[in-house]
Amino acid sequence: MRKILYLPIEIKKRELLPKLFLGLSALNKGFNFVIGNKTSIFAATDYFGPGVYFYKSMNFNDTNHIKAIKKKNNIYVVHDEESGVTHSTLNTVKNFLNIRSSNQNINLIDKFYTWGKFDHLAWTRKYKKNKNKFKMTGSPRLDLCIPSVSQSFLSDDINQVKNKYKKYILFISSGISSNLELKNIFKQDKFFFRYKKEKEKVNRINQMKNLRRYFEKSVEMLSDIGKKFSNINIVIRPHPNENIKDWKKILKKFNKNFFLELSDIDITALIKGSECVIHNSSFSGIQASLLKKPIIIFSPKNIILNKRNFPNKLGYKAKSVKKVIFFLKKILFLKKNSNHKRIYNKTLARVNFSMNKTASEKIVNDIDKFKINQTSKSNLKIDIFSKYLHLKDYIKKKTNYKNKNSNIKYTRRTVSEKLGGGIFSNDINKYVQIFKKINKNSGNIKIRSFGPNGFYISKK
Repeated sequence: MRKILYLPIEIKKRELLPKLFLGLSALNKGFNFVIGNKTSIFAATDYFGPGVYFYKSMNFNDTNHIKAIKKKNNIYVVHDEESGVTHSTLNTVKNFLNIRSSNQNINLIDKFYTWGKFDHLAWTRKYKKNKNKFKMTGSPRLDLCIPSVSQSFLSDDINQVKNKYKKYILFISSGISSNLELKNIFKQDKFFFRYKKEKEKVNRINQMKNLRRYFEKSVEMLSDIGKKFSNINIVIRPHPNENIKDWKKILKKFNKNFFLELSDIDITALIKGSECVIHNSSFSGIQASLLKKPIIIFSPKNIILNKRNFPNKLGYKAKSVKKVIFFLKKILFLKKNSNHKRIYNKTLARVNFSMNKTASEKIVNDIDKFKINQTSKSNLKIDIFSKYLHLKDYIKKKTNYKNKNSNIKYTRRTVSEKLGGGIFSNDINKYVQIFKKINKNSGNIKIRSFGPNGFYISKK
């Protein structure tokens, strides 16, 4: 008899490995866990009964979802994946908190885990009456940056990208890849604009236009550095919201030293294997700083991106292609990264990050305090129910079933795109085997399919 932890995944590349690490950490505290897409996890809450439901947000359109999970007597805990920690000041983070939360939702949830002192202060100031619901732990996403974790848990992935790309510059994209994409965003915004003031609408429109201009400037910059540094590979990691077809068209005109990285490898491994990272306003800037990698922030003149620009303080700022080339020469040929200590310390002042204890351990220790009934299901019954879920999914696809409550009209990428085509047993088994190697007392860990894109991981 063991407690159960539910770990829903929306964006596979960003969430799978950190949440899998969190789940595996929970095995040693008397938990089994289910990891997968929201459909499989929701079915699991019916099948296994009350447990701890670990979710990525509590924004204004999560209310019905929270109520549905709480109605089943689950403990509902939140760690916001969008990370208010990337905002520059407490003033700019206020609007983010308004979008990502509500008084109703904070009253409904049981616990909220913050990234560090900065966002913890912002949240507790906003919700003073419920400040005890907030706990500063750090993030499982940053656990992968701890040297002992990355060297063991990610060693195969790091070797894989190094063998594939050799010596490379990593460009982490975050723009709007075509005018058609921009047009589609404005169509989707009509729904959200019903809740916005006029000033907010104007700011949103300008922000999207700037993201489109930034993308165009990025393409020009990449083309130039590809020619200038023809002996070094340039690996592009698109943002989950970008259109891959647009990138493929663009790269047809580029030199052969360009590679579009579309695998499901966690970005931590890509950063770790690179010579340096180029980005703008990306959370990966925080990850790169913790991994002590040289960072260039490409920030073209007269283009203002969003207010989540704390990561832009963590590297060399280049307002032109000429400056990007200057800094690349300094990093690649002179091997200079003189400001890495200052940048590293600045990051540590913002996020809760420890070499000695992972955020996953802190979160697991906290959820273990909740009173939760233990559950036990036979392997045969789990397998039968899993087959039922697979059959149900097959029938839905064959009959073109559409969920009336789906918000697909308001998302830039489909559920399938966000999941990278799906979550597979190999995705899970690879890291479970690594976990068993580095944790000799991990015991007998079993992986069982639980419907499409869902897995039940248990320990005896």
